[in-house]
Amino acid sequence: MLRFVVNGRVVETDMHPGTILIDFIREVLNFTGTKEACREGECGACTILVGSLDANGGVSYKSCASCILPIGNVRNCHIVTIEGVNFEKNLNAVQQLIMDNSASQCGFCTPGIVLSLLGFCLNSKKFSYDDAIDSLDGNLCRCTGYASISNAAKGLSEVLREKNSDIEERVNVLVSSSVLPEYFLKIPEMLTDISSVPNGKISKDSVIVAGGTDLFVQKPEQLQEAKLFFISERKDLNYIRQDKTHILIGGAVTVEEFRNSEVVNKYFPAMKDDLLYHSSMILRNRATLAGNIVNASPIGDMTIILLALNALIVIECKRGGTRELALDKFYRGYKKIDLEKCEIIREIKIPIPKGNYYYNFEKVSNRKTLDIAAVNTALLMQVDKNGKIGDLRISAGGVAPVPLVVQNLAQFKGNVLDNNIIRKIVDVVTEQVTPIDDIRGSAKYKKLLLKELVAAHFKSFY
Repeated sequence: MLRFVVNGRVVETDMHPGTILIDFIREVLNFTGTKEACREGECGACTILVGSLDANGGVSYKSCASCILPIGNVRNCHIVTIEGVNFEKNLNAVQQLIMDNSASQCGFCTPGIVLSLLGFCLNSKKFSYDDAIDSLDGNLCRCTGYASISNAAKGLSEVLREKNSDIEERVNVLVSSSVLPEYFLKIPEMLTDISSVPNGKISKDSVIVAGGTDLFVQKPEQLQEAKLFFISERKDLNYIRQDKTHILIGGAVTVEEFRNSEVVNKYFPAMKDDLLYHSSMILRNRATLAGNIVNASPIGDMTIILLALNALIVIECKRGGTRELALDKFYRGYKKIDLEKCEIIREIKIPIPKGNYYYNFEKVSNRKTLDIAAVNTALLMQVDKNGKIGDLRISAGGVAPVPLVVQNLAQFKGNVLDNNIIRKIVDVVTEQVTPIDDIRGSAKYKKLLLKELVAAHFKSFY
């Protein structure tokens, strides 16, 4: 039996945990304000909020695409649809700004836009306009041209900027500002009352679900009949911290949590912007680093970045022990990985770089943002005060059957980084790739593209 709260009401169901949340919301609960369109998490019409208890006893809310979210992944959570943020007589503050700025025409996308903006209200540290726009990066609209939606977002950030921005008091502030209904104040107690210990353990028959943002696009029907184990129920795997030598990331950490981590941004400040190109907010809030790794896509942005950072993975074995493996040894062939049944990625370890180092990520896709890469590449390089190269790692995606780590770069150690050396590095990289013709471009095009992207890694030096 699964229990969760929907719009302030406790719901119990014995439906299969692989049941897609939007189907449950619309067909079982009859909350039809949540719209179905793409069924791939790409348009934002189905956006809802998912709230879960945090370590301080409050509730942390994230905007998510409900069309690829199984109900087993929201056990003990608060699900908020557009019906759950309506006031009895008046519009809430976000809805009022949408209306005042003529930011809705046909209205099909509007519920998702409202929920995404509420996600901004609940999570932005300073209520900045940039954060408001970022919160909408997964919401498509065919009618407005977006200017009116941007104006509503700007108005919202200006209204809230005068309020108390303390995250611990956020729900109270939003309730008093007519952004959220008063029942939100009771949700922590409700979730505490319904919280239950997850059932079951991983078995040889289990399909392990991390974020599920790709899995439930590929084969949702099969998963609605399979035995599922949800990594989200492993609360012990949701952490980011550092020791003396590594940044340590638990296997349940999402891409958005990683993107906003103070520890990560301390060493890789460009990461916060780079991962805006990974996917939209409503997907980054569910997709996990470990899930990206296990998905084994040859063009997975997160995997390509982690390979350049020389990441290690700690694998939890079925009997409770662990084994450690360099990420570049994890891939055995196209979609083949060194992971047995019942094993999961427990932790990802990124070595803390030393000295003067430089990280960079480059990506080209059919759309500028939020699309699967045609080619992507990342670099981590150490350069001393005299401009001499130390350690150098370059990864590349879309040009080999597996996420590729470029070999034979040690020959450049000790060389002064100049245009001649850069050309030689580019040549070594392009000699090692074997792209194929596919829908994202010809092999010739991809090889040329990688050549240009590797050269772009060094643009900040000249």
